[in-house]
Amino acid sequence: MSKLNKLKILPLVGMAFLLTGCWDNVELNERHVILELAIDKNLSFNEKMPINKQKAYKLTYCIPDMKKLSGQESLGDEVKSNITIEAASIAASIDEIETKTQDTVTFSHTKALILGEEILKDRKLFQGTIETLTRDMAISRNTMILATHGEAGELTKGDNPQNPLVGMYVMKYFNNRERPVSYAKGQFLGSVIKELNDTSITTLPLIVKNQEDTLQIKGGALIKDYELVGWLDQEVMRGQLFIEGKIKGVPLVVDYKGDNLTYTIKDEKSKISFDNKGGEWKARIKLTSVGDISEYFTLNKDAALSSERIEEVKQLLEREVKNEVLKAIATSKTLNVDFLNIGLEMYRKHPNQWKEYQSNWQTTGYKNFPIEIEPTIIIQNTGAIQ
Repeated sequence: MSKLNKLKILPLVGMAFLLTGCWDNVELNERHVILELAIDKNLSFNEKMPINKQKAYKLTYCIPDMKKLSGQESLGDEVKSNITIEAASIAASIDEIETKTQDTVTFSHTKALILGEEILKDRKLFQGTIETLTRDMAISRNTMILATHGEAGELTKGDNPQNPLVGMYVMKYFNNRERPVSYAKGQFLGSVIKELNDTSITTLPLIVKNQEDTLQIKGGALIKDYELVGWLDQEVMRGQLFIEGKIKGVPLVVDYKGDNLTYTIKDEKSKISFDNKGGEWKARIKLTSVGDISEYFTLNKDAALSSERIEEVKQLLEREVKNEVLKAIATSKTLNVDFLNIGLEMYRKHPNQWKEYQSNWQTTGYKNFPIEIEPTIIIQNTGAIQ
């Protein structure tokens, strides 16, 4: 990012800070705020050392220059400093970073925790990380937690053209109420802790840099028993969001009689029920989407949207929703990981029936469990049609 662009963006970033926290003089002048924390596995640590000397963690602390963000003069050249610490534990890294900063560090306004790929693959280290974050309340349960390919520290050190501070980028991304909810599921630290305790399964939103070297949040990391199972693409994440009833502002594009028709979902609800009609238990997921036809143009007079043809459009859209959700279900069954929480819903709604499935749910129970999708499309406005 050029110096001119940085000077333009700094007042906006500073304003975001002022609007999202109470900054007293002590915090501004006597503390270093850790805006984002990247946690990686240290691939070069010496396994021959005593275990308490093995620096298995590699943590990168991002400290913004508060004077620059507040419009004051500063001795620093950059808007942020990244300090990397290799340590035997997260707590030990905090102790060490205090020796490398002139002010006391604070996590009172930490906006993002980013976990690197290798630590997600190491069950012991990842579980230790979650246990530490659970015990130590210094980092708020409302802090966003994400995963990335490769090293998380390298991601936070990079120069993002949209916002030099990754933590602020993450906060603004998920706090934007007008943003469509489609390709990534936001996760708070507290939610991840709860999901791992309840089912041993969770998904983390994936943050990466694209070919233009800008940040993107889409897709997810699938975690089971404190270990990375695999990466979920954005289409699978959209299917998960449909099942959770969280889709909003999302366009669906279908081919209607040779022309593109776009339907934008304004709101979506989901209901999971269970029945054993025919002597076999199955899950039934009812999805209701409410929205408008936002784009449709045709020169074919026979394709103008009459009431009968609107019903045809509904059927096309319902088929599209069903296919997207079925892709998520197929992925979960192929991986044999119930990240869609079908088992949890059965436990909550039919605890006695759940007892029959619980023992083998993670081996063959979920994989063979029938799931039916019943989508309903409601079109409120057909728009201007030619």
